[in-house]
Amino acid sequence: MNILLLDGLPEEYEGIPISADFRNMIQVDLILHDPDTNDVEKTAAALYQLYPDIPPDIHKAMEGLAWFYTRGNDPGKGKDKGAKKSPRKAFDFEQDANLIYAAFYATYNISLTTVEFLHWWEFMALFEGLPETTLMQRVIYWRTADVAGLPKHEKNHVQKMRKLFALKEVEKPAMNIEELNQQTKDRVARRFAEAQAAAAQENKCN
Repeated sequence: MNILLLDGLPEEYEGIPISADFRNMIQVDLILHDPDTNDVEKTAAALYQLYPDIPPDIHKAMEGLAWFYTRGNDPGKGKDKGAKKSPRKAFDFEQDANLIYAAFYATYNISLTTVEFLHWWEFMALFEGLPETTLMQRVIYWRTADVAGLPKHEKNHVQKMRKLFALKEVEKPAMNIEELNQQTKDRVARRFAEAQAAAAQENKCN
C-alpha cells in the first residue's frame, strides 16, 4: 500500500479501532518470536496488542492484524514457494533495540522512548529509510550481504562483523503473521465443525 496516496494513516480496520502506535506492533513481533509461548497464547496476546476491544469475529480480527502488521500488504505476496532457504534475518527488535534507538535519534532527532505516538507504518518507513551511515544499517548489511562475489578483504571484514553482531538463536523458529492467521482460522473452523457435529448428534438422539 502506498502511504503517499493515503489521507492519513489508518487507525481502524473496517470500522474497528486499532492501537496504531509502533510500540504495540513491536510487542506483536516479539510475541511471534517468543519460543516459550504457544500458538493460542500468541494469538490472544497479539490481538490484545492491536485492538483496544478485540472484535468477536476472530477471523476478521486476525485479518486486520495481518493487514496492519504488513502495512496493507498481502502477507504471502512475493513469496517464492520453491525457495529452499529462508533469507538471513536482518534485525531483531529485542536484540537491536539500542541500535534502532540511536539511529532514529541521530537521523530524525526522534527519541523512541519519549515520543508520545508514532504510527507503525510511519515508524517502519523511517526505519527502512535509515542512511547507510548509521550502525544499524551497516549491521543489516553485514548480516545479509552475499559474500560470494566480494573481494577477499571485504569478505573477511563482513564475515568478522557478521560474527560480532550475530543474532542469538531461538530454540524454535518464529511464527509469522500469515502462519498464525492460518492456524487460528483452522482452529476456529475445526471447533465450529465439532460444535455442528455435536448439535447434529444431539438432535438425532432427541
